[in-house]
Amino acid sequence: MPDSRQPRRVRLKDVAEQAGVSVGTASDALSGRGRITEETRRKVADVASELGYVANALASGLRTGRTRTIGLHRQSPTEQLDKPYFRQFFAGVLEVGQRHDYDVSILSANTQVPRSTAPRVDGVIVVDPLSDDLRARELMLSPLPVVAGEYLPPGLPECEVVAVDHRRAVNELLAAEEERGVSRPLLVAPDEHSGWGNLLREVFEAWAADLGVEPAHGYVRFGGWDDKDGFRQVIRQLLEAHGDADFMLVSSPYGVLAGRELLLEAMPGREVRFASAGPDVDGVLSETPEVGYVDLPARALGAACAERLIERLEAGPAPGRAPGATLVPASVRLPR
Repeated sequence: MPDSRQPRRVRLKDVAEQAGVSVGTASDALSGRGRITEETRRKVADVASELGYVANALASGLRTGRTRTIGLHRQSPTEQLDKPYFRQFFAGVLEVGQRHDYDVSILSANTQVPRSTAPRVDGVIVVDPLSDDLRARELMLSPLPVVAGEYLPPGLPECEVVAVDHRRAVNELLAAEEERGVSRPLLVAPDEHSGWGNLLREVFEAWAADLGVEPAHGYVRFGGWDDKDGFRQVIRQLLEAHGDADFMLVSSPYGVLAGRELLLEAMPGREVRFASAGPDVDGVLSETPEVGYVDLPARALGAACAERLIERLEAGPAPGRAPGATLVPASVRLPR
């Protein structure tokens, strides 16, 4: 009969005994914690490698309360998984998680109902925080470290922010439009629940004030990235109310497409230029070089959020560090 017995797993205690240190010192040496000399760290690491020791993450988690898992929260995540932007953001987080040996968990999120249990993660990235998202608020008020992946809207608790440098990118796009001549600019952006929407309005209004013109706004539901019917309705209302408008900045390339189609179908002869504050998702603007857009770096943003969160988890928040924004640059395609 074959021997079904499995070889005994090498334990941390075995590594400690072989290296001539305590179990606590061996644990600190292998995890990078504690005040230990480099010579001791190397000795313990060499012994662990020689014995074939593999850390038991479950046992470690029981001792430390750590799961080595970071959570990803986004309002309506099941809808967003269809969107290229969220998939790219998620991929950036996964890349960093893999590099640091952290799992990534997408949190289930009924944003109108409080959680009944705390999420089993060490920290959370809140993607595109919205002020009417009850669970985002809960997470930011919890003891868990939280990093927001985009600007916070008013009303949400403060936390660290990693965001795209929209201000620089949008100003670059608007400067190009200014050179082409603008007399009556319009903006279609997410409402006040979105920190990104609020920033777009701030930048747009400051630009219009410098031009000495009065801007007008229309609002769309945040997350309705490809809701062409919704954009079409808002854009029609704006164009009908402002017959002299000659330029419109829209938060999505699908909104640009909806506006251009509206002009062709229902307002022939009307000339309005468009630009998108969002990237050319699905190539909808690839054949329209006269339309500029901001190419939002979703993957780089997700990676930067994960790096910052894991840095906090590994080292803890720096003493006296105030919440602030770490900016990720975005490229701009200027109109031709």
